[in-house]
Amino acid sequence: MISTVAIKKTASELGADLCGIASVDRFQEAPKGFHPTDVLPACKSVIILASRFLKSTLDGKSTVPYTTVRDELKTKMNRMAVKLSEYLEEHKMTAIPMNSTGPDEWDAESGKFRGIISLKHAAVLAGLGKMGKNTLLVNEQFGNMIWLSGVFVGENLEADPIAPYEGCIKNCTLCLDSCPVKALDGISINQPLCRNYAFGEHNGGEWRIKCYICRKVCPNCTGIRK
Repeated sequence: MISTVAIKKTASELGADLCGIASVDRFQEAPKGFHPTDVLPACKSVIILASRFLKSTLDGKSTVPYTTVRDELKTKMNRMAVKLSEYLEEHKMTAIPMNSTGPDEWDAESGKFRGIISLKHAAVLAGLGKMGKNTLLVNEQFGNMIWLSGVFVGENLEADPIAPYEGCIKNCTLCLDSCPVKALDGISINQPLCRNYAFGEHNGGEWRIKCYICRKVCPNCTGIRK
């Protein structure tokens, strides 16, 4: 079996800025129906890939550049996951790509749309960061300006340690206070409130991401402050 060093080298060559690995036994708290083994019954490891999001988009007055970068990263991350899966399969490993975003599944128990698993929570379990009060992944190097995809693997791979740092500054509530629709409570997000406000047509124009203020105001937006 190929080494985790070789896997991470290949991920980097495919364009990943970060690559983390979690063993499937770390997913004990995954919601019913959204566990890695609900996608790949033989899953033993989960690889998470991350690429940095162009932080200069936060300085623009228009939301179009941010939306464009997000759409491009979605395509890039999906392609990266497929290519890494192909590489692993060539080395006799079962590997299924994990989509960057959408299509979602409906979780009747929570009343929310979910990805086939939570990429952000998987990234935490793979050592790539911690969850912020804005429900975004916060990475030490890139802050919350990263985009994710992943691969379900049917082999036991060496797992990365959980990140030792905290994602948020103690007592900081900037994201909660800045949310225009008060969709954040510091632990979870009111998904309908957020989606209805932040995504959609703008002034009769085409679909775009219209709000990302919780990402922008975070003091750790572009990296953990020392």
